[in-house]
Amino acid sequence: MKTDNITLTGCPFCGTGCALSVECNENGYKVKGDKTNPSTQGDLCFKPIQMAKALDAHRLTSPLYRSDKTKPFQEISWDEATALLAQNISDLPKEALYFYLSGQLLSEESYLFTKLIKGHLGTNNVDANSRLCMATAVVAHKMAFGSDGPIGSYADIDDADAIIISGSNPAWAHPVIFRRILSRKKAHPETKIIVIDPIYTETAEKSDLWIGLSSGSDTTLYNALLAELYRRGACDTVFIDRATEGFEQTVSAAMDISFADSVASCGLSLNDAESLVELFASDKKILGLWCQGLNQAHDGVMRNLGFINLFLATGRLNAQKGLPLSLTGQPNAMGGREVGYLSNALPGYRDVRNGDDRAVCEAYWNLPLHTIAPTPGITITDAIDAIAADQIRFLWVACTNPLLTLPDVKKTQSALKNPNLFLVVQDCVLSETASLANLVLPTLSWGEKEGSMTNSERFIKRLRPFKSGPEGAKSDIDIICSVAQKLGFEGFDYHGAEAIYNEYKALTEGRLCDQSNQAYESLSFQWGGERLYADEHFATPTCRAQFHPILSSAPQRDKDTFVLITGRTKKQWHTMTRTGQVAELLKEEEYPYLLMNAEEGEALGIYEGEPVIITNHLGSLELPVRFGKLAPNHLFAPFGYPETPINTLVPVKNDPFSSQSALKSARVTLHSSF
Repeated sequence: MKTDNITLTGCPFCGTGCALSVECNENGYKVKGDKTNPSTQGDLCFKPIQMAKALDAHRLTSPLYRSDKTKPFQEISWDEATALLAQNISDLPKEALYFYLSGQLLSEESYLFTKLIKGHLGTNNVDANSRLCMATAVVAHKMAFGSDGPIGSYADIDDADAIIISGSNPAWAHPVIFRRILSRKKAHPETKIIVIDPIYTETAEKSDLWIGLSSGSDTTLYNALLAELYRRGACDTVFIDRATEGFEQTVSAAMDISFADSVASCGLSLNDAESLVELFASDKKILGLWCQGLNQAHDGVMRNLGFINLFLATGRLNAQKGLPLSLTGQPNAMGGREVGYLSNALPGYRDVRNGDDRAVCEAYWNLPLHTIAPTPGITITDAIDAIAADQIRFLWVACTNPLLTLPDVKKTQSALKNPNLFLVVQDCVLSETASLANLVLPTLSWGEKEGSMTNSERFIKRLRPFKSGPEGAKSDIDIICSVAQKLGFEGFDYHGAEAIYNEYKALTEGRLCDQSNQAYESLSFQWGGERLYADEHFATPTCRAQFHPILSSAPQRDKDTFVLITGRTKKQWHTMTRTGQVAELLKEEEYPYLLMNAEEGEALGIYEGEPVIITNHLGSLELPVRFGKLAPNHLFAPFGYPETPINTLVPVKNDPFSSQSALKSARVTLHSSF
């Protein structure tokens, strides 16, 4: 909806997906929450309020090109740029091509990329930065329930008796969701907030109980809780028998170690663990929330499934008793997954490994049978290795900054600098990744283009433009279609985002994420309703939810090293390409820091504010110390600061099921820089 000076749109930051109302006047832009939106109900945080101030800062206005990455860029025309891009694609076998997308693209843009790459180019060598944040949750949901898609809604916060937040700091990462939690607590003080996290975060400060477990012991804790619930006869056997499979094997695998020994290996008190057992054994409605603390781990899928097992075992998959609700990191990681932008996926929660799924998309896109490759493409960290080995010689990056967000920054940088790689970066500013490119394509930004996004509770909303972009920048839709047409492909002559959405939504008919009856003009709805699987009919082959035995092992303890956990700051967003331009969002966050326990710092003769050096086999970084409260031998540092990229010290170690990188468990040593 757009009136003379007010535009209804959506926030471009976290997966909460706040709906916004932007007023344009002679003084600029005034951003408020859209109170008519049923998902976020008019609330919003400080980032979108301040974001309009950065929309015109350091914008790219012309395509930039250089054949030699060591030489300066030269401005070229759009016709030259798209012709050059198309020529480089045509000159290489499809196995040498790679594409890396973003959960900040609009659904229509990601759909077009999927159609172009997997359909017309016939390669699945495409991934998205959702691989770094949500791939683990996707795999776990598929294993447990048969499909991707968070089960519950934000409305489940409003009547929860207890909210368990595991591996997430929503006070910083999802502020509007956290405020809703605090509102529930204020209205009903008996509501319990429990935080499971090695760091005593702002979320933990406002909780009733902080479970400060050692990093890596999550699965041990979940198995211990499941086994103890079983010993006490507190599992919902009626629900288990009626609606699930695999319980006996799962609980058997969880009972190898005594409850007390398991809890001790997690670094926890028996009383705290008992509190969790008693809560799950009660009839209270429990809402479980989690995010990157469970996802960004070498055993992330096991962590997700271990947490989900507790809800399945106690029959908590409904409005009455509660449910597990995965929080999405980026504003449209959900929409990107729906349209199939990960290396194994196709639109409508389809999979390239399924012949029927491929055939549906091939027919819909007017392609010959067997055009879509039947095997998933390689994921992004494997692609970096393939670039270094000259196996991939073309990389098109859109709306993301992998140089700073992938593990092992030096390895990524070396690969991107490979002279045999033709690197294309499509972005609105010259990011650190774009500065290494052969070809840079200037795009329109948030507030300048049209499309849709899906948030963490499966709620879809339109994002409408409220300003014009800089002359010379183009929409992602225009860029993708122009390249496709230069490659000689038909079916890329759209007239705006609505036509693309209408094409895509037809592919969702009959699927879990069905949107086929929704009109784009009034797009504001939650697919699947408030809760999925309310009829206990799951998307698995047997229509039953699946328990999975959890492989767990206590973390290796080394008193000479620290566990380095990385994460977001409160006011900045990812690699700071936009929020870093806003003075109000830089207050107290202009510089990176290292958080450590005061007692451990003092034992090492380190004082707050003092610069220290953290080191491992990948390199060294210098950071000033802040004192806080963490599990013993743990550190925290924010990622995204370009001058001090913390992922320099994070090795490539991926979950075997999801290929998601472990970004929160690097081992480092620490000493004063004096």
